[in-house]
Amino acid sequence: MGSAKVFCVGTADTKLEELRFLSQSVRSSLNIFSNKSSSKVEVVIVDVSAGKKETEGLDDFKFVTRKEILLCYSESVSENPIVLPDDRGKAVGIMSKALEHFMNKAQADGVIAGAIGLGGTGGTSLLSPAFRSLPIGVPKLIVSTIASGRTEPYIGTSDLILFPSLVDICGINSVSRVVLSNAAAALAGMVIGRFERLQESSNEGQKCTVGLTMYGVTTPCVNAVKEKLEKEGYETLIFHATGVGGRAMESLVREGYIQGVLDITTTEVADYVVGGIMACDSSRFDAIIEKKIPFVLSVGALDIVTFGSQDTIPSQFQQRKIHVHNAQVSLMRSTVDENKKIAAFIADKLNKSSSKIHVCLPEKGVSALDASGMPFYDAEATGTLINELKRLIQINEDRQVKVYPHHINDPEFADALVDSFLKISSKDPTHSSLHQVASGQSSQEIQKDQYQRKSN
Repeated sequence: MGSAKVFCVGTADTKLEELRFLSQSVRSSLNIFSNKSSSKVEVVIVDVSAGKKETEGLDDFKFVTRKEILLCYSESVSENPIVLPDDRGKAVGIMSKALEHFMNKAQADGVIAGAIGLGGTGGTSLLSPAFRSLPIGVPKLIVSTIASGRTEPYIGTSDLILFPSLVDICGINSVSRVVLSNAAAALAGMVIGRFERLQESSNEGQKCTVGLTMYGVTTPCVNAVKEKLEKEGYETLIFHATGVGGRAMESLVREGYIQGVLDITTTEVADYVVGGIMACDSSRFDAIIEKKIPFVLSVGALDIVTFGSQDTIPSQFQQRKIHVHNAQVSLMRSTVDENKKIAAFIADKLNKSSSKIHVCLPEKGVSALDASGMPFYDAEATGTLINELKRLIQINEDRQVKVYPHHINDPEFADALVDSFLKISSKDPTHSSLHQVASGQSSQEIQKDQYQRKSN
């Protein structure tokens, strides 16, 4: 394993002055912050230029050339040396994939301590896939001209930080000097802080971590489950079921940070099936099933399809039962036919599993709005959802379905969820390898496996 490195990444053909200043600032901050730390980190500039100009090296920093990035990538895909096309869009796409490969290999080799980059719209688009592919906890930051805009396509479900550049990244001036210096200090602080946490916690036992999904209308249930699990010795992570929330949870499942799931609030499926704005995608539940971790599923908020303000609701739904949650969010009640489709989606996923799964169904309502006297109470629609799940899910020793005579927010139902989870999970809520994953140590092994699979 080589020495720990911080990669400063950008297009040297157009941003060399800024890259050099950023790298100098990172190195200076690392030296200041590491006075009390034994950790020594090398700053390396990585060139991802997509234009014609080649930069061969720098005297004051270790420098990874574009040729080296492309050669590493071409060797992995068993191709002849890659030559960038004249089309800039295609060239940027190739460099982005090559950088992702380079970063994943560095992570698998255990040498990456953090990554910082800079760019405008094109540069941010080029860098972000590689940065967000790094495991959670590995410091990653991009100084970007679009940091205050629509950032989800760049960040995804990662902990990537987009740092506002305020001015265009075009030379060092009184504003960019402050911004780049602060960004460098932030990245350096995260890198040194992470090293110190690893040293302090290297011998500490860690709790098993359980993912929970929640919406406002299932909050009483999820809070009760959280409290009970924590009394049993588990750590809980709660995800807001907004589409992004479910993807974030499953991303952490894939990386090994979550060892069990109580997917209490599966409302994202309703949005996916019907066309709401907080939808999952077709891969929902896949990561949980593939990792074969203990899995308890319920039907929280499947009575709800979420839209924006009332004037944004599609015309075909304007005459449906609508509840205005606030000025920005409108909720629509799912119908009997839609619930059949929702149940079919869930059952199809679960029937492919070979791990322990318990499905817990509350027959008296699936959200705070789906209760007697409330706007979305519809015994027929909820009954259809539950009956279809009972009919479609193929029961076996590991895959169980049970209906409870409770509302989802009843304390008795929270008890049933926790009891189901405890039956199919380890008796010991501590997880010997969790510290390594959370610290990023065993994530090197995870990344190594992923890198090798991508290379084969």
